[in-house]
Amino acid sequence: QGLTFPVPIAHLEKVRSVSGVEAAVPFSWFGGRYQDEKIPFGQFATDPQGIMTVFSEYSVDEKSLKAFQSDRGGCLVGAGAAEKRNWKVGDHIVLKGDIYPVSLELTIDGIFDGPKTDQLQSLWFHFTYLDELLKKERSRLAGNAGTIFVKAKSPEAMGDLMDEIKYKFQNTDAPVRAVTEQAFRQMFSEMIGNVKDYIRNVALAVVISLMLVAGNAMAMSMRERTREVAVLKAIGFTRFIVLVLVLVEAVLIAMAGGVVGVLGARLLFATFDVFRGIPGLSAFYIPWSTVIFGMALSAMIGFCSGVIPAWRAAQVSVVDGLRKVI
Repeated sequence: QGLTFPVPIAHLEKVRSVSGVEAAVPFSWFGGRYQDEKIPFGQFATDPQGIMTVFSEYSVDEKSLKAFQSDRGGCLVGAGAAEKRNWKVGDHIVLKGDIYPVSLELTIDGIFDGPKTDQLQSLWFHFTYLDELLKKERSRLAGNAGTIFVKAKSPEAMGDLMDEIKYKFQNTDAPVRAVTEQAFRQMFSEMIGNVKDYIRNVALAVVISLMLVAGNAMAMSMRERTREVAVLKAIGFTRFIVLVLVLVEAVLIAMAGGVVGVLGARLLFATFDVFRGIPGLSAFYIPWSTVIFGMALSAMIGFCSGVIPAWRAAQVSVVDGLRKVI
């Protein structure tokens, strides 16, 4: 269990009692919002006494660690998260609960550093602090941890250790699944990869469909405006100028649609949190980089849809164009 199926915190001491376990700590994703940030960064409730033993690859000065361990409302933040938000030791921050029905008021007691991984963008705080707040709210999430991270006494003992933990809880009301950290990360990578492929394929199908629809619309428009094209050529417009005019028209029309669609979506999601209260979708927003990409894609669709109609319009002769209408 874990993440979507909470693990009872009572399992923690039972896990610690398993032979081969050097240390074990709860590690619960909080998912709160900091100020006006749309996407929550990594915030985890854990045990301050054992967290640096389990994640021994990270380091923090002894004074900061002791301050964190003795401060119920304290936290440690990764060097990356601190640099991004200009945080310093002693700063007070508030995380507004989204998944959990509580908010946290924390003091930064220290900044940890280590390997350049996603943990350096994270924040760690006391599990007991979160659990006490949940109990006051009588939340069903009280008394549960998202996951339990375990450090084995030796790499060789890992296989037997995972089996023993699994069998220890298999006949309980809350069975667990024990995996290595590498396998745990691999599951997320595979899940994200599948989602990305699905979205990419759907988006590609939509873009191709839009090109076909836009191309058909431009072709119909040119057939209805053959006389206009013939008149332009009669008064001196060259084939190249006619080609450019039709292409520019197609691009401008497509970009006008892009302005309405992309900027409209950006404004909508920046103003209204339409997914408020839905776990996992409560931080949806459209960054400016996506807006720029959407506008560029609109221009490309307009250009591609206008190439053939523009070429055909440029090839129309004055006599044939006027004769067709008259």
